[in-house]
Amino acid sequence: MPPSRHSRRRFAPRSPHRDRRAPGSWPIGALPALMLTLPGPPRSAPLIETPRRLTMPTSPPTHLATLALVALGGALGALLRVCVGLALPAMGAMPTGTLVANLIGCLLLGIVAAKVASIGRPPAWLQQGVGVGLLGSFTSTSTFASEAFWLLSDASPGLAASYVALSLVGGLALAALGARLGGAPLSLAGGGA
Repeated sequence: MPPSRHSRRRFAPRSPHRDRRAPGSWPIGALPALMLTLPGPPRSAPLIETPRRLTMPTSPPTHLATLALVALGGALGALLRVCVGLALPAMGAMPTGTLVANLIGCLLLGIVAAKVASIGRPPAWLQQGVGVGLLGSFTSTSTFASEAFWLLSDASPGLAASYVALSLVGGLALAALGARLGGAPLSLAGGGA
């Protein structure tokens, strides 16, 4: 009697593709591995598939440490942003706290980006923790946009235009200066020094 369809599948070589079991049929031991899998670019230590269950790689889950550093950097950056806003009262209707925080953030992000680029392949915790967490929460595009909107709605188009121009031109100039201070060659053509 020939083997049944089920016995052939069980002894057939495993496909290089991920196991496509129904969600309820995963082994209990695979649940922590599935919960720690985040969407995004491929990780350096992928899940190792065995015939019976999924197991975690031997290296620690670095993405959890990266998330923790982004959260810590975000909290610190937000606190620094509030301190800058409290230290610099508005000059008339001009929101100086946001302006100064965004300009300082552009300068620092330029420095960090140049230093990170000089490393070659920087660790994710450095890029995400400092760039996204710390400096991302320190600078504020949404506050900048809402303050520019309120300046326009208060019938101050000249002040709104100067605020937007100073923020954009100053931010680009300080980001370029920061990149230069960080050791990056400057080229407007984008090809090198």
